[in-house]
Amino acid sequence: MRKIAVIGLKKNNVWDFFHSLEGYKKKYKIDFIPFINSNKDKNLYDILEDKGYKTSDFEAAVSVGGDGTFLYTSRVFAGTDVAIFGVNKGHLGFNTNIEENEFETYFIKYIENKVNYTYKNLLDVSIEGDKSKYLVINEGVISVAGISRTIKLKVYVGDVPICDFRGDGLIVSSPTGSTAYNLSAGGPILHPSVNAFVVSPICPLTLAIRPYIIPFDEVINIVVEDPSSQPQITLDGQKIINLKIGQKIIIKKSDKRVKIIKGSKTFSEILKIKLGWMV
Repeated sequence: MRKIAVIGLKKNNVWDFFHSLEGYKKKYKIDFIPFINSNKDKNLYDILEDKGYKTSDFEAAVSVGGDGTFLYTSRVFAGTDVAIFGVNKGHLGFNTNIEENEFETYFIKYIENKVNYTYKNLLDVSIEGDKSKYLVINEGVISVAGISRTIKLKVYVGDVPICDFRGDGLIVSSPTGSTAYNLSAGGPILHPSVNAFVVSPICPLTLAIRPYIIPFDEVINIVVEDPSSQPQITLDGQKIINLKIGQKIIIKKSDKRVKIIKGSKTFSEILKIKLGWMV
């Protein structure tokens, strides 16, 4: 039987949504498999909850909730041909572009092979001395733990040093992440078709430091020089890794992409609605 994963948090009443899929199961002979957790488990950053399933067992996934659930689902299925429905039950929902009452329409189009797809680029984050490579769809944020303190970083584009930064932190985001923490920190919005990073300072101690848009064919290297507290990097707001003085963070465009079922609204229309550009 064909399988579709349904991913969400209990707090968003995802079980109600899941039970509403029973009719589709019988009509289209599709088995919907729930991955519905009570909270955001940091150990599940890019893996499915262990129920004996692999990502290759599924032809599609339904992310039900807000952007946080969408980010997790995207990392899990990155680099596969699994199509993701982003169903919005959250607050802003820049990435969850299908409203709950629209799901049936898009699902039937999907079954009939009439949906359009879009693809989102991800970032690869490597940390010197750490054998793991971390996938990021929104951003990596280098800062310090605990009470707000400054951090000093040396930032390179490739092997070329471009600035010595001191401030509360530094955000390196993808175009998808440009409407997240980057936007709140005063960084620019990137259209999804722009193949570039945004590097945005958080409260820099000099006005000379400004957001910088860097093409995806570059590699960004950042070295921790002088933290006043425990340095760390936060990935997509869902995983924290402690850093050491002198440690290098390498950020580049990933070879993996995420396959998304496209909603009816353009990116500009979503911005207009979500940011209230028109009243």
